[in-house]
Amino acid sequence: MKFKFKLQPRIVIIISVIIGIVMITSAYFELNESRKEIFQVLSEKSSSLIETISLSSNNTLKASDEIENLMIERLLDNAKLIKDLDSLNLLTRKKLIQIGNENKLFRINIFNKKGDRILTNRVPIPGHIHPEGKVNRYKELQPILTGETKQLILGLKNSEFSNEERFAVAISRAFNKGAIVINLDARDFLEFRKKIGIGKIIRDIADKSGIEYIVLQDTMGILAASASVKSMDPIEGDKFLENALNVDSTFKRIIKFNGNEVYEVVKRLEIDNNVIGLFRIGVSLDEVKSVESRMYRRIIIISLILAAISIIVLSIIFTTQNLQTVSNEFGKFRTFTSTILEEMREAVIVINNEFVITLFNKSAEELFKIKRDKVINQNIKYFLNGKFSFIMNEVEIQNNNTSDIQRTVEINNQPRFLSLSITKNLNERNEAENYTIVINDFTERKNLEDNAKRQEKLSAMGELASGVAHEIRNPINAIGMIAQRLDKEFVPNKDSDEYKSILNVLKDEVTRINKIITQFLNYAKPLEIELRITEANEYFEDIYRLYISQSNIRKINFKKLSSDSFKIKIDPELMKQALMNVLQNAIESVNENGLVTFNYFKEDNLLNIIVEDNGNGIPEDQLKRIFDLYYTTKKDGNGLGLSIAQKIINQHSGTIIVESKIKHGTKFIIKIPAV
Repeated sequence: MKFKFKLQPRIVIIISVIIGIVMITSAYFELNESRKEIFQVLSEKSSSLIETISLSSNNTLKASDEIENLMIERLLDNAKLIKDLDSLNLLTRKKLIQIGNENKLFRINIFNKKGDRILTNRVPIPGHIHPEGKVNRYKELQPILTGETKQLILGLKNSEFSNEERFAVAISRAFNKGAIVINLDARDFLEFRKKIGIGKIIRDIADKSGIEYIVLQDTMGILAASASVKSMDPIEGDKFLENALNVDSTFKRIIKFNGNEVYEVVKRLEIDNNVIGLFRIGVSLDEVKSVESRMYRRIIIISLILAAISIIVLSIIFTTQNLQTVSNEFGKFRTFTSTILEEMREAVIVINNEFVITLFNKSAEELFKIKRDKVINQNIKYFLNGKFSFIMNEVEIQNNNTSDIQRTVEINNQPRFLSLSITKNLNERNEAENYTIVINDFTERKNLEDNAKRQEKLSAMGELASGVAHEIRNPINAIGMIAQRLDKEFVPNKDSDEYKSILNVLKDEVTRINKIITQFLNYAKPLEIELRITEANEYFEDIYRLYISQSNIRKINFKKLSSDSFKIKIDPELMKQALMNVLQNAIESVNENGLVTFNYFKEDNLLNIIVEDNGNGIPEDQLKRIFDLYYTTKKDGNGLGLSIAQKIINQHSGTIIVESKIKHGTKFIIKIPAV
């Protein structure tokens, strides 16, 4: 459908002008709002930054003082210990060396009243520039030696014979006999103070993008600054800076720095009510200028675009009208197609060229027991733990437009026999656009076919057994009668014991053959089933009690999982015989502490009976033969149990299916009409 009408050029021009004015006005207001927002962010971030720097600087200075106080306290404690030992005349050079090593003290010196060193922990080094000669420290220790004070904090000082620094304290000796001086190597303390110092903080933060400079400045000049700062305007004469120095608040302004505009934030640094100076942070305005530049470019581009708006508007109008029509038709078609796909009994999956699932209908959800929202937009390579990756391989190798394959795949730990039809959908360039996968689940049909084949095979074996049994029974009976007559009427002249033994073996073998023939005949003749209405829970509870004692003796966990009560129509005795054969196999297949579960439930008017164990499982080559007559892997087995069980279940118009995995166990699933 096409729409034919005319739009006057004047209307198009008016619409274009209005749109242009609106866009330019919008760009102008957006520019102003963006500036305000960026300056607001700059203000907040820079205020937070300068507060952080001020707080960090305050904490740094306090931390340095606290560490120094701890060092002094430690040295004084060691000095008092040495003083106590000195008062008892227990000090020797060896003792001082020991104390120094244990407490990591660099030097311990004992001085008399004249300031002469009389004892030290220093170990003389041959050829040293300062040998073990006379050392006098009277001038340095005078306040203690003259009794003016009991202790003296000497603090940091340079080593006399190296570039290293020491931290020292001194206290008076007992009875005012002189002074005790202790010092330690201040290298670690100085390195730590450098790492946490204000200068370090300023340098680290100034390295961040967008920070032009950071300066700590007082009325005398710069105390610390980032590497980009060569000089700064003094505080005196600058009313803005003078006001910031006198008021404990954050101030902001825009100034020039190295020829560029920067957003400066200023706050004073105050420690213990003492004003140290002003912190000044310069933040780059490049972002603001970038926004302005983008907005100006946008306005220019908009102006150029206005010339073409008339044509674009007309094109959009006509295109929109046609697209709307096409879209509506396409929407109807897609809705119709989706409805068909959703209602299909077959599972339908659509994947694109990258093997990503784009469609997953209800039947697919039911088949794979998974919701579509968990697989849509997922790669089929990883779908169901990669068990369907063969689909991808089939898609990749097919040359025709359609490929049909059949596979047995395990879904939710159950084998399913699936038939898949893969169709390649081509675009207008004759290239594969996507693939449609239609999946039919033939599991139930295949199980019925397999069951029918087994039943046919067993029937044939039964007929054969019946014919063979009749042909063999007459000569076997004749041999038995001859053996009985020989036993009664004939007495050998010698070797009578050996004769008796051979005769007994002959009679036993005739009896055994007759027993096998009887089993053949019993299996070959049809079963007489007497169906009766039975209460399910009571019936299965009786069977459960038959095996619970045996399970306890074998130390096996035997559990009945259901207690549902409903009516079933079965031959109780024959069905019990079939279930006992299956349960006995399950119990004998598990080891100590193994698990056997016995479950039943009604579904779709079918009675489902499930016997499952966690034993060693049945190898695949044996799995196909377990229902064969006389096939057994047990030493004492006769190979009739499962064959008879299948025959009884078939006579009930039911099926028996077995699933098994090596080292995971075996599951027997019996389905018969419930009523």
